Amino acid sequence: MALRISSLTFAHPHTSAGDRARLALADNALAAAYRRVDEVGIDAFVLSTCLRVEIVSVGCEAALDRVTEILYPDGTLPASGVRRNDQDVLLHLYRVAAGLDSPVVGEPEVLAQFRHAIDTARTAGVIGGSPGKLLESAIGAGRSARRILPDTAEGSLALVATKLVTGTREVAVFGAGAMARAATEALRGRDTEAPIVTVYARRPNEVRFESDHVCHIERAPEALATMPVVISATAAKRELFSQDVLARALEQRTGDLLLIDLAMPPDFTPAANMQMLTYVNLDALAERARTEQVSVDIEALVADTARQNWARLENRHVAGPVIAAILAEAEAAVAEEVERFAPRIQAVDGQSGALVKQLAETVAHRVLHRPLSYLGAGTRGAEAAELLAEIFGAKDA
Repeated sequence: MALRISSLTFAHPHTSAGDRARLALADNALAAAYRRVDEVGIDAFVLSTCLRVEIVSVGCEAALDRVTEILYPDGTLPASGVRRNDQDVLLHLYRVAAGLDSPVVGEPEVLAQFRHAIDTARTAGVIGGSPGKLLESAIGAGRSARRILPDTAEGSLALVATKLVTGTREVAVFGAGAMARAATEALRGRDTEAPIVTVYARRPNEVRFESDHVCHIERAPEALATMPVVISATAAKRELFSQDVLARALEQRTGDLLLIDLAMPPDFTPAANMQMLTYVNLDALAERARTEQVSVDIEALVADTARQNWARLENRHVAGPVIAAILAEAEAAVAEEVERFAPRIQAVDGQSGALVKQLAETVAHRVLHRPLSYLGAGTRGAEAAELLAEIFGAKDA
């Protein structure tokens, strides 16, 4: 039976930030969900980032529906989800891993996130075998595409965010993760007019990148009241500060605040009428970054790689039972001939037929090696497998 895979995508710009925040699955929640998926015996894979949630299952759409029921028991999914099947799933995953589906074309973060998502699924035991190899091949396709992508001036949404920061001497960064680090390093690495960067974190002593100052996140409202720019990129599971806290901070200000929110779910949900505030969230940054067009050559490379790998996988599923049937028939023939000739050899030298059996198997495998290799590779092998399946009675295997 041919391998079937199905997927459901919720991604910017079709799925709103609010819906993505509700669907986002942190590692702990995903691990618990994977345990429930494993109990029903479905192979599955989930990629959850700030801009997308990808749900993949092995099997038809009924298996995908069962996985989504386990992941989201309340059953309310946005209507913006995009469903794909089989080769279309593989092509989409290749484009995601290559960064071709990202606002910043070729951005590196998504490949690391894809790698982490595969490792999480493998650790949970919900992906392996051919599906696992397909996901691994997406990593390879992503790396290949990046080798021929032109260097981008943006690099990531964190770098896009820092380009909005101009003409200021001080910037506050909330958080200590990858996005906070990327923003801090981009700001401090400027050749001219590098601002003083103060990082606010829940565990100041565990911040693993350099900044000018480090403070506890409890002092963040002071930054909201005094700093000209705040970049917020925490991993909080809910709103970092309420509208009331933000409103009180704005009342103390003497100048405007540029608040750039890189978190998912968002760290802030400011009211529409807040004065002295310019608020920029991930979706707004993504729209600013979505300017580059992916070259036709790179699109063709990714599409061809996906098509070839899918054909190779399909061929394994078609040719595998045929190869097994041919080998079984060869082994049966060897056993019959060994049984027929062993008494004669034993009468001559007193030995059993073990040596004859080994010799016959070696000859059979050598003779069959080239045709079996042909069956296992390429679309022409799949065509030949259909005919040989009838000859060797493997049609229903």
